[in-house]
Amino acid sequence: MSGITEFDYGAYLGIGLDNNQIAYLAGALFLGFLAVSALRHAKQAGGIAPSIWIAISIGLFAGTLIAVARGFPEELPDFLKPWADADRVARLAAILALLGLSVVLISAHWVRGGLSRFWYRTFGFAVAGLAVWLAVGWFGEEIPDEARPWTAQRVIIRAVVVLGILSLAVALWVRGNWSTDHVRWANRALVPLVLAIAVVLVSRWFVAASWADFPLSAVELVTAILAIIASASFLLIAGGALFLVDHQPAKKGTVPSGTSAPKAAPAPAATPSARLPVAMLIDENGQPMLPKKAGQAGPAGA
Repeated sequence: MSGITEFDYGAYLGIGLDNNQIAYLAGALFLGFLAVSALRHAKQAGGIAPSIWIAISIGLFAGTLIAVARGFPEELPDFLKPWADADRVARLAAILALLGLSVVLISAHWVRGGLSRFWYRTFGFAVAGLAVWLAVGWFGEEIPDEARPWTAQRVIIRAVVVLGILSLAVALWVRGNWSTDHVRWANRALVPLVLAIAVVLVSRWFVAASWADFPLSAVELVTAILAIIASASFLLIAGGALFLVDHQPAKKGTVPSGTSAPKAAPAPAATPSARLPVAMLIDENGQPMLPKKAGQAGPAGA
């Protein structure tokens, strides 16, 4: 048994690797192929299942990186050497898995209904904020000093709130697309108000904090006026659509409400058409010999 373990397979195969490197290379290739297969399953899955396959694929890719770093520490590029630590790779994999889950939740392509998608997308933004917060806590020393004020926990929470409000505006705009026109425009009348709230919050939380001379009061006043005008316009459109529905004249050929349509006369039964004669034999001239009808004199085919 000791002779088998001491045998140099790399020298025997002529690839310049020792037994330890061959083992790590085989493990890295195996994990890499499994990661690619998991990504293919994520592409074909439906609902929230792609996020699970994405997390599995990220974990397998992290295992591939660890195997390569353990087996080939000298050949590893300089920019990847800080990530050769298994703890750092595991933390990075967790952050990427949360980001993949947030992308699936924000898309919400399998959900029908504006408000349902709003809740999914809001939860997706919250998951993305959690991923950013963990990344700041785990890899904060690598963040540039200019970007540190924008990675604070308060800023992340405010960004998630603003994105959730924008998602609500989108949900109200698309809500009722399968319904009547007046219901659809009545829902859209709330969109300018929601967008105005988002603009005010962005102005107070982000713009005014970094711009000392920002005219906050003027921007808020203009935003409020435009939101009221837009909402009133949408309500007028909804009222006009409802008026047109109630007073739309009946189309030509339609039956007034409360009366029953006259029954249509049954179509006459189709009479069976007379069958065409079929030639059974051919005479000496090559002409078909038709069957003789009843009462016809002469030989058949004459």
